Order: sequence, then C-alpha cells, then structure tokens
Amino acid sequence: MTLLHDMHCHLDFMENGEEIAERAHEDGTLVFANTVTPEGWEASCTRFAPFENVVTGLGLHPWWVNGKDDSRRALEMLGQHDPRVIGEIGLDLGRRHADTADAQRTAFEDILRWSASRGRKLISIHSVHAAKEALDLLESTGAAESCTCIFHWFTGPSDQLKRAVQDGCYFSFGPRALGTGKGREYVKAIPTTRLLLETDYPPNQGDTCAYDRYKSELQSAANSITAIKGPDSLPQIAETASKLLKEDS
Repeated sequence: MTLLHDMHCHLDFMENGEEIAERAHEDGTLVFANTVTPEGWEASCTRFAPFENVVTGLGLHPWWVNGKDDSRRALEMLGQHDPRVIGEIGLDLGRRHADTADAQRTAFEDILRWSASRGRKLISIHSVHAAKEALDLLESTGAAESCTCIFHWFTGPSDQLKRAVQDGCYFSFGPRALGTGKGREYVKAIPTTRLLLETDYPPNQGDTCAYDRYKSELQSAANSITAIKGPDSLPQIAETASKLLKEDS
C-alpha cells in the first residue's frame, strides 16, 4: 500500500489535533503542519512534539498580517530558533485583504530574505491574486534558488505556473483544488516529481475532525491525481513528500 502524506494542513486548528497526529502516525502518514503566526508555531511545536510524523512550519499567514510589527516578531523568532520548515507564508492581494497589502509584502519579503540567507529551508506558500509578485520575490530574494518552495493550491495564470515550474517549485493539491477544472489542468501540466498531496484541514479553526474524514480527504486528493497522472504517480508523490519532510530531520 502506498503511503499518503499531507503536505499542507493546520493541525493546531483542530481541537483533537493530537488524535489526528497519532492515528496518522499509525497509518505511516507524514504531516506538514502549517501555522499562521510565530506564536502559533511555538505553541504547536510544544503540542505536537511527541509525534515524530509531524513537521511544524513557522508561519505568518497573510490573513494574520496587520503591520510591520508582525514581520519583526517573525524575524525575531526565526533568528532565535532557526527552523528548517517555514509556512504558511505568502500574499493575498484579493479585495478582502487589500488594506494590508503593503504589510504583507514586507513580511513575505523579509521572511524570504532570511530563508534565502540560510538556505535549504522548506517553505509552504499561499498566493492569491499574487502569483507574479510572489515569484518575483522568490527570485529576487534568492529563495527560489537556495530553498525548496511549495505553492499550496496554486491558482495563478498558466504563464506563472510555467515560470514556477522552471524555478523548481513544488505544488500541493487537495480535493477542493482538484474539484476545479483549472486545478486538474494544472496537475496535468506539472511534472509528477513536483506534485504533492494536501488536505488544508480543518475547514474551520477549532473544529473537531473525525480521523476517517481527514483520511478520506487525503485519499480523495490521491485518487484525483492518479486519475490524471496514472497509478504509478502515487509512489513518486509519496517518495517526494517523504524526502522533503525528512531531509536533515
């Protein structure tokens, strides 16, 4: 049986996150647990320390960015702990978050510059209405070259997808992304060696998640991708995820 690994979720948002982590471990599932603030990362590291299958990323999600102090706090935490895994960070330049666009850019660029200066960081990236700008920053900071960058649920235009592939980026897709025509077309275009599974669970912060439902989300993503790329794609996707998460661990 091919293992399934979740390369983007918010385990700390789950009321029963420990149960999900433990049962995932029993199934051999690795979990890239993204956080949305540096403080959330610190708490999540403590909470999930007993679970060797959970890798927690230090995040500063664009929805949680309000001003320059957020970037400063993130850089302080990064400098103090030097984590290998970063996420979720990025840009959301849609109308709902336009008022924090400048602060988002500052935070994203600052974290990318820090990551690039250290090198070999694994980064999960949120990009909504911002694919070109996100890639501009990945390239200008050097993060695209020195780090491993994963676009979570990439929705940018096709020319920017091609650019991201050329930059060596990876892409994680879950059932919601794969439920769209665009998502399926992008999976078709992306090399299998750059594809990863995700759940982006839970649906809402504070949810209690049934493990069977969580596992079915991961399986649904796997089924959708193998329907497009063929059954031989799944072992490759699992191998890629395992290599990325276990590197230097």
